[in-house]
Amino acid sequence: MEALKLTRALKSNTVLQLVTQKQKHDHVGLANYANKSWRINLDRRQVVASLDGPNTRYLQQKQVDLFIRPLTQSHIDQNPNKDEDDDEMVVAKLRLVAAAAADRAEMHGVLAQQRDGWNKLLLASLTNITLAALILQALPNINDSNNVVATLLYGFSTALMCGVNKLQPSQLAEEQRMAARLFHQLKTDIHTKLALPPRLRQEKCADSFLAKAYKAVLALDEAYPLPLFPGMLDKFPKIVQPTVWWPQHEQNHQTQNQPQTDNNTTINGWSAELEKELRGVSETLKTGDIAEYVGLSRKVLGVNSILAIAGPLLTGIAGALNLNGAMLSMSMVAGVLGVVGNTLSHAGQVGMVFEMYRNCSGFYHLLDSSISDTLNEADPEARENGELFRWRLALQLGRDPHSPLEDSASKFAGKLF
Repeated sequence: MEALKLTRALKSNTVLQLVTQKQKHDHVGLANYANKSWRINLDRRQVVASLDGPNTRYLQQKQVDLFIRPLTQSHIDQNPNKDEDDDEMVVAKLRLVAAAAADRAEMHGVLAQQRDGWNKLLLASLTNITLAALILQALPNINDSNNVVATLLYGFSTALMCGVNKLQPSQLAEEQRMAARLFHQLKTDIHTKLALPPRLRQEKCADSFLAKAYKAVLALDEAYPLPLFPGMLDKFPKIVQPTVWWPQHEQNHQTQNQPQTDNNTTINGWSAELEKELRGVSETLKTGDIAEYVGLSRKVLGVNSILAIAGPLLTGIAGALNLNGAMLSMSMVAGVLGVVGNTLSHAGQVGMVFEMYRNCSGFYHLLDSSISDTLNEADPEARENGELFRWRLALQLGRDPHSPLEDSASKFAGKLF
């Protein structure tokens, strides 16, 4: 609407606000008036009115209605852009969080390459040291110096192997790769949600979006620490559980007998049919995908534990038997088996496979938590748009958004991995 332009204003300090009848809350013009008359030019049509003192009147000409009312000084002093300024500040803070997430992603990516290099170098070193000891044992014994050197090599190999198996460099590298991916995902998620209208976001309020974003950064820092010591994650946990890298918060539980939406209504993209479908997906995730990958993690951890103990134990036995010349052949066999066990453990990157399976279970656990937290919100208007939520969930599960998320022929909800 074109701004209203006052063509004649008389001597008075009273302030008026002119608004259309359809938009009575939109500020469109100010005018000073006296107790006589004033004139306004609106779309090349003149509207002339007489004012009798401070009384308020409606003016109409060719279906153009104007409402005139006095404005107090508090209306004038109020900053009309205050909310926008607050929003701009929140957006600026969110961009700072996104920049911090991008920086973390780069740091974790560098550490992933470094620790993957550790795995390759230490594996090569251990293999060469043990093979050198075997070669010395196979040489003709001119004196006892060969046996002494071979024993020392076996001892050093055993000590180094114990340290490497404790650290699990391949698992360290996988942790950092996962952290780099999650921080990059967080940065992308912030920019994506900033481009969406607030009504379509999962977080309706910008302040809650900001709080969730920086808490996600802190949760990732705790789940995947940068320093090796202190704070390194346990490589052989007694209890295997899905990895949790997102902030935990109190859930707003509702009563079980209280329906969230009616059967025949759709509110903010949510319907009773969609809620029923998501509850079925959540149950399938718990009993199928999460349980499957937790079970695989336990099996791989068991294999890795055996290899981590067998390698140093066999090389230690080889060094001890080497002291007895009569048991030279048995010492060599033990040394070879030690090399094989160490190669299977680190060249096969069994620790990395364990961490990968645990992260897969954590991924599905995150989807299950997202469904539960969303459905526990009693007010559908306070949730993320139901259609967008279902689309995002379908894409994360590797399913067609236009197809049902539940597959009765499969006991797993996810098809991505």
